[in-house]
Amino acid sequence: MTATFAPPPPAPEATLRALEEKLAAALPPVLRGCYAASNGGRFGDPRQRDGEWQLYPVFDSSDRKQMKRTAEDVLHYTRLALQDTRFPRDGISIAHDYSMYRQLFVRRDPATGAIAEDILLFDAHTDQWSAPYAADLRAAIDQARIPEAVQPDPARALPEFRYYADPFESGVMRTSGESCQCCGQATGYIYGGSFYAIGDESHFCPWCIADGSAAAKFDGEFNDAAGVGMGDVELPLPIVQEVSQRTPSFFSWQQERWWAHCNDAGRFIGELAHVDRALIASQAGREFVDTLREETHIASDTDWQALLDTPSRERDLAVFVFRCLHCGQLGGYADYS
Repeated sequence: MTATFAPPPPAPEATLRALEEKLAAALPPVLRGCYAASNGGRFGDPRQRDGEWQLYPVFDSSDRKQMKRTAEDVLHYTRLALQDTRFPRDGISIAHDYSMYRQLFVRRDPATGAIAEDILLFDAHTDQWSAPYAADLRAAIDQARIPEAVQPDPARALPEFRYYADPFESGVMRTSGESCQCCGQATGYIYGGSFYAIGDESHFCPWCIADGSAAAKFDGEFNDAAGVGMGDVELPLPIVQEVSQRTPSFFSWQQERWWAHCNDAGRFIGELAHVDRALIASQAGREFVDTLREETHIASDTDWQALLDTPSRERDLAVFVFRCLHCGQLGGYADYS
């Protein structure tokens, strides 16, 4: 699907026919053609800086390797999507952006059962449950990046988060022309990570996060207060409030937790793939690495190196790294899909 990585092998004709039998409908020609060229893969999202879509594979039982790679297929993800009552009942999910909050899907005509070629967007962050995205999958893959309608003001300094190194590097903050759901202003930046509240609002500018406006207005938390300290360290209430109400979250498989040390919350450095290798190999990192390897049963140096060399999106184990603001010790935890 893209020149930046080796695409998966083609989906055999038998697997495409098997999927069509289960769907009781023929796949649209363009979608079928894409699968015949590459069974899954990823392609860029022109509407989000550095964004990508993960195209679900078609289940392939031709050998054990392909069975394992394609076990979580179109039907699997569609069943997951339908657990959200807002997802269209006639929708077939075909891709997501490594979360279930934004998905691409096609629709099946309830009268004829025919599957349309139009690619639609389901975006739980912006309340777009069935927004047009592209005429077909090939058009979705090939479309040009959309220029941002609002450029950030270079004279306005971004707020600094005491307990978060770089929310742009982690991907929860991005440049965008979208308006903040708290202050209503289009600042050129928008947050797209977790926010726990009764309402659906979750897209805020960095200033409304940093000063506590968003959490106060919508009575919510960016990070679960109960997870600050990871259940091992009881921290003073002001620290817990700053992490839960005035600090961005990070993308994780399970609900995020926040490591603590020296009677303070740690500073989130990032997922292992984004952390400086020299820092991991330093004295400050050795104890963390030893503990992590013991907890995850990574006994051999070869397996540890493989973990370091594999991009986070291509493994089912994520490692979130924090650093103590006082002594420099590294810590964190492993998270499984």
